[in-house]
Amino acid sequence: MPSSAASRLPPITRSENARALADNLRGTGRFEVIGSDLEQLPLVAFRLAGKHAYDESDIAWQLSAERGWMVPAYTLPPNAERVKILRALVKETLSREQIDRLTQDIADACRTLDDKGATRGIERTQVKRGTGY
Repeated sequence: MPSSAASRLPPITRSENARALADNLRGTGRFEVIGSDLEQLPLVAFRLAGKHAYDESDIAWQLSAERGWMVPAYTLPPNAERVKILRALVKETLSREQIDRLTQDIADACRTLDDKGATRGIERTQVKRGTGY
């Protein structure tokens, strides 16, 4: 069975995809990527740069509600609990195309939030929780 040129390409590693996502997010000008200069797990932690009418929790909600991405928002531990971050875990199954799609979906979520402002409580109650979804 002949192999195609694509099958002979070296696989893209999770670390390479994490770096690509970090670079993509930084390139939007909307985000500060946290800890990208340190050796780390294949994940990207980031937060909004500057002031906005919405926060990281709103982005997480918008991504989940509109696109199905699970990119959780967290507050940091005591003495830094006012700082929120988003965390994207880069799994083996994510392709570079999916990394680019995630970047685009994050940018689209921000544009939606730029237009409408922060999510409202009624919107957040519509998010499905639990197993089986």
